[in-house]
Amino acid sequence: MVKAPRPIPQAVRDAQTRASNPAASAFVSANAGSGKTHVLVQRVIRLLLDGVPPEKILCITFTKAAAANMAERVFSTLGHWVTLDDEALDSAIKSTGIPTPDKKLRASARKLFASALETPGGLKVQTIHALCTRLLQQFPFEANVPARFSVLDERDQTEMMERANLKVLLDAARTPDSAVGRALQVAMANAADSTFKEVVREACLSRDHFIAWTDGAGRVEVAAQQLGQVLGIAPDETLEAIEQDILDGPNLPRADWTEIAARLDGGAKTDQKQADQLRAALAFSGSDQVDEYLRVFLTEDKEPRKSLLTKKFADSNPGLAGLFESEARRLDRLIEKRRAAVVRDRTEALLQIATAAAANYRREKEERGLLDYDDLIDKTLVMLNRVSAGWVHYKLDRGVDHVLIDEAQDTSPRQWDIVAHIIEEFTAGAGAREGLTRTIFAVGDEKQSIFSFQGADPHEFDARRRQLQKRFTDAGLLFDPVSFTYSFRSGSTVLHAVDHVFREREVYSSIHSPDIGYPVHNSLTDAGPSLIELWSLCERDDRKEIEGWRAPFDGVSVTSPEVKLARRIQAEIKRLIRAGTMTGHDGARRRLSYGDMLILVRRRGTAFDAVIQALKHAGIPVAGADRLKLTEHIAIIDLMNLADALLLPQDDLALAIALKSPLFGLDDDDLFKLAWQRRGSLR
Repeated sequence: MVKAPRPIPQAVRDAQTRASNPAASAFVSANAGSGKTHVLVQRVIRLLLDGVPPEKILCITFTKAAAANMAERVFSTLGHWVTLDDEALDSAIKSTGIPTPDKKLRASARKLFASALETPGGLKVQTIHALCTRLLQQFPFEANVPARFSVLDERDQTEMMERANLKVLLDAARTPDSAVGRALQVAMANAADSTFKEVVREACLSRDHFIAWTDGAGRVEVAAQQLGQVLGIAPDETLEAIEQDILDGPNLPRADWTEIAARLDGGAKTDQKQADQLRAALAFSGSDQVDEYLRVFLTEDKEPRKSLLTKKFADSNPGLAGLFESEARRLDRLIEKRRAAVVRDRTEALLQIATAAAANYRREKEERGLLDYDDLIDKTLVMLNRVSAGWVHYKLDRGVDHVLIDEAQDTSPRQWDIVAHIIEEFTAGAGAREGLTRTIFAVGDEKQSIFSFQGADPHEFDARRRQLQKRFTDAGLLFDPVSFTYSFRSGSTVLHAVDHVFREREVYSSIHSPDIGYPVHNSLTDAGPSLIELWSLCERDDRKEIEGWRAPFDGVSVTSPEVKLARRIQAEIKRLIRAGTMTGHDGARRRLSYGDMLILVRRRGTAFDAVIQALKHAGIPVAGADRLKLTEHIAIIDLMNLADALLLPQDDLALAIALKSPLFGLDDDDLFKLAWQRRGSLR
């Protein structure tokens, strides 16, 4: 069935035409689903139609997948044009924003596909890291990098980080009285093994923040003192001294707890519980004793108790009640100071370990001539800063005339600085060559900025737009800020909900300048119906913990929030189908089917598995996981064991597993007959 073209408002077409205009630089703020990738491709094609050589265009995308997708769409479009007759080709050219194509333009359009493929260097569509790799390989001397450096991928980086961490841990274990040895004792007492490894890794790779802080301080001890100042705790205030002050204060000193507990035994049940808590605290020592003692004054949520003693007991024992009240006021300050000391000491321990691990990681990279992704950015930026007037800039200037940036909201300040160097001569000096148009194009959505851990800042998109607009307009060049507000993907209800979220000033000012106002989302007239429901959180039911042999090994409790949510989703899907809910656009309405539904989860975890299980148990057809780890699938495990058995003749275990798999079908009795009293290997 041939579908009629969607009714696209003229305002949308005008905005797309402005954004793809090869004669003007443009910054596009594009809402989700507003067609930004389409316009990126459209602008590249219009540049090529305008006679720009493919090698003069640089497209910077955020991921390799995005780069491949964009290049594929450009080449697919150009390849399709070769097959069109004049009328169809005119229509295709008009759709890019060119109102009146002629015979000459049609001839050029039909040559673009071959030109883009055959031009040396070709159309450059790459990630910022791929761009930096190319620059550093071209100018290794200026960048002070090994001439034949290799780029460290994520897997090798993880292995190197594990080796760097292991060396620190072994050094700490050998010298427990050293700074790193004491740091390890603190860290291991406060973090689980897996959590500890992840925290150290994150700290080592956080160059813009964590490592930059320690490098700026010079020594770990200085950095810890700086943190202490922020937290309001002096360097000579130790955690041990603060805890000693908590336990042996002037009001309820530890030596009097037994006597005080005996007096509380004469009160009501609540007073007796306080007595029991004091006696329980005496059985502990160190920080554990402090925690037990503070339970007299704090709730399970670590909030101050509204009342420490019953009114009747307090009226009968005003002196003791006064001591409790005074102690509560005294502890309020000490509790905060203790928390500050814990944060300082734990952070100092992390500093000691992370800086040592980072040094090991850095050393191995240098010895092996490796650069990681952060190195690519750092080295490139240093090179461009140091050789600002040299031939590197000259060569860059002569090599690129048009720069296009995708997902600009996730471009970090340092990456923006690299782009700024590349386009430095676009607006001034010899680079602004007479008769040559040179442009920059960026498209992004501040609301979708999710890579802050890599240094991305949504405010940077707005700030760079303002800076570049001033530079280009001051140079008498065209610069057009464009907004894409119409969504090709969502209905009005969904879009109005997004508007509502960003309507408050404190929310929208968190992503861009307050004077821009809140973002607006518009739907197309043929957008499908939409509905938003807000469900209350599913909470875990109270249940008795099962320990030891009675606890299931891998069971998921039916009272868990994940299972309860999965059952609710399953029930809602069945209700929609049973009610005959209609879907589709006007004129093509039909009943909803199971295949129309898509369930999105934040990550593949227990909730993901619970939803699939609930749907299958309810007889609802479900495609299941859209992605799996091949190496964890039983069939792949059997094949890998077979490969091990074939490659390693002495690996009896691998051969035994392969023989018991469906590949050979042996059972335990068969395997026993083969293996019992054998001479040599099972092979």
